Amino acid sequence: MHKFTLYLKVTARRLSNPVFFMLLGLSLILWYVTKLSHSYTANINIPVRIDSVYYSVRCPVDKIAPRKNGVFISSDNIAVTPSTTASGLYDISPFWLQNTISSQITDLKIKSVAAPVEIEFPKRSDD
Repeated sequence: MHKFTLYLKVTARRLSNPVFFMLLGLSLILWYVTKLSHSYTANINIPVRIDSVYYSVRCPVDKIAPRKNGVFISSDNIAVTPSTTASGLYDISPFWLQNTISSQITDLKIKSVAAPVEIEFPKRSDD
């Protein structure tokens, strides 16, 4: 039993070396810096207003930024195609929508747009 307690004392004295704790702290700091340098991907909803109607567009992005007010798009500038699922609806091109959102929210790297947004153009009085 005496040898075991002597072994514990020697081991405790060896591990209490200040150099050991300094190197342990340095390794933790370096590990934390490398973890911070990774880019993470998250799915966020970006509010898009087309004229007076709001849509929520789900986009995978590389960096999270503070919440933005959203993106305003005029219906005159939209690249649309007729919807294949319902008559009277139009699909916004996902590529066009991604480029438009990226140009207005520059601090996010938008990888793609999850699904095409279907919109209905309001009836105009001159139609």
